[in-house]
Amino acid sequence: MPTFQSNEEFFQALRDMIDGWCDERRFQPLALLLPAYVGFNGLTDGWGELRAALNALRASGPDSFNDLEWETLGDLIQAADRAIERR
Repeated sequence: MPTFQSNEEFFQALRDMIDGWCDERRFQPLALLLPAYVGFNGLTDGWGELRAALNALRASGPDSFNDLEWETLGDLIQAADRAIERR
């Protein structure tokens, strides 16, 4: 499991997933994630909204994602949890 060393690494992994879903026209995960991503304000509530969106994606189940996406999703959720705990 990767540990993101910075917010930049976290958001790069998130952007990579978003870019892939855009290319594949996967509108359901984009619809769940983009409001929290675009509205992210860097504060605790922004991290909470982003974590909630990531958890909503995970609720779709592993069959909705390829193995790399599923693993990355778990890593992003854990990192968002850590960001909230530090605040």
